[in-house]
Amino acid sequence: MEIVLEVPDKDVARVLELVRGIKRVKVKSPSKTPTAADLRLMESLREAGRELARIKRGEKVGRPADELLKELLADQKDGV
Repeated sequence: MEIVLEVPDKDVARVLELVRGIKRVKVKSPSKTPTAADLRLMESLREAGRELARIKRGEKVGRPADELLKELLADQKDGV
């Protein structure tokens, strides 16, 4: 029999410890539901892929990698 439990994040460790203590019970890794931040990151990566495709097709002009690196380092220093 398979049972699915939804447990608040703060209680996951305790519940897993209890369930794993029962002989003949197999625990599958809990699947993580994407957070809002995960969804924003995925959309950002999709947009980056679309932009790269436009550059490859010649619809948009790319910029040198060293320019991008400088921008990323500046953002990191600014705490962005």
